[in-house]
Amino acid sequence: MLKTVILWPAIAQAVLIFLSYVNLGRARSAAVRNGLAKDTDFPPGNEPPESAAGRRLVANQFELPVLFFVVIAFLMMIDGVSIIELALAWLFVVVRAIHMIGSLKGPLMLRHASFFVAFLIVVALWADLAIRLL
Repeated sequence: MLKTVILWPAIAQAVLIFLSYVNLGRARSAAVRNGLAKDTDFPPGNEPPESAAGRRLVANQFELPVLFFVVIAFLMMIDGVSIIELALAWLFVVVRAIHMIGSLKGPLMLRHASFFVAFLIVVALWADLAIRLL
């Protein structure tokens, strides 16, 4: 039962990634509508601030979360899912949601603290996987 339940936090994390793309699309559409950029003019380093923030948000979703997705898949493959891994997976998603909010609206410390907690969670999941393989 827990083997497949661990997919729900992975699905929730995927939703956060999809929302990051929606945010980026809205920021870029607004920039074009407001005359801040042409519809083909979004090179990194030379784009409106909202678009740059959206691009960084999407990039952030393909850094640490990639390690999360991989460890979840490996834990499933070895039947290594218990309530501990499930709780850590959900906690990761919650912390990444906080990171996303911090990236868009919150103070820098919220973003940094939430990233650090998410990092520790992923390290714990990988350590758990390694221990299970011993």
